[in-house]
Amino acid sequence: MSRTNRLQGRTLAAAADLSVDEQRYLYRKTRELKLAWTSGGNLTPFRISDPELSVYLMFLEDSTRTKESFRNAAKFHDVMLNVFDASSSSFRKSESLIDTVKMLFGYGRRSIFIMRTKMEGVCRALDEQLGEYADRIGRDRPVFINAGDGRHEHPTQEFLDEFTFLEQRGWDDSHIHVALIGDLHHGRTVHSKADGLNIFRSVTVDLVAPEELALPASYKSRMEGNGFEIREWTSIEEYLGSGDISDCWYFTRLQLERMGDEVRERESELRRAVTFRQRWLNELPGNTRFFHPLPRHREKPVIPSFLDATSLNGWDGQSINGY
Repeated sequence: MSRTNRLQGRTLAAAADLSVDEQRYLYRKTRELKLAWTSGGNLTPFRISDPELSVYLMFLEDSTRTKESFRNAAKFHDVMLNVFDASSSSFRKSESLIDTVKMLFGYGRRSIFIMRTKMEGVCRALDEQLGEYADRIGRDRPVFINAGDGRHEHPTQEFLDEFTFLEQRGWDDSHIHVALIGDLHHGRTVHSKADGLNIFRSVTVDLVAPEELALPASYKSRMEGNGFEIREWTSIEEYLGSGDISDCWYFTRLQLERMGDEVRERESELRRAVTFRQRWLNELPGNTRFFHPLPRHREKPVIPSFLDATSLNGWDGQSINGY
């Protein structure tokens, strides 16, 4: 793929695949796009408009927000959109993933694959194998974008989140104090923050989760290595009692489908520890905003629906930014 800029043609497997300067550039351009979109301005300069570019949505794991954001993005950019339905393909018959992607790659001149899988590291592996294959046959290398891989990372959600945090702060990147609350062990959007929060020059992270849902040591170490100040609590109630509360709360749902039976048996107890209650409203800083990658749990959301119409609601704007 010919390069008109440093980002074109590159695989995105983890948040750190873009440098801090590249991420800041991405947020500046996104800010320009959002301003043009909301004001009815000319969006043509932001569109790829390349009918030779094939975009494949390969969601081998269920998704709502992420899949629809990429579907709308492909339509916005006027490229060839292909939605791979694993449930109705030979993939259900143990078809090889590498063979499947190689076959689809052969159908177009230039290809981007948006991958959502339970297999961690799949984008990096496909980038290496299909890249070598493309080189051998003299074709442009395919691009792979990680839309969530197992318990690893979710870099595109992370870029959406950081853009939203910057927007909330009036584009001041000098410091952020953020509370990460919920299932930090399985939540890949939280894992991506170990590098994504680097766009802020000073970072304080409050980890709020029971021991069973705590952030894995590897991501905590990466945060510390990046110079973040890390503090920990086992529940929201304990956190509120500390007296030094963030005005930026980022919640994640309990990912029961990734937990063992022993942890699932304690679901009610674990959920209580990370679910916000109405009686705590007066204990929050006046400018506090709550965020969540969405959708929330239909019956037991960690951000209850009584908060939807309050000033705490930052998640709806966050969701819109996914466009």
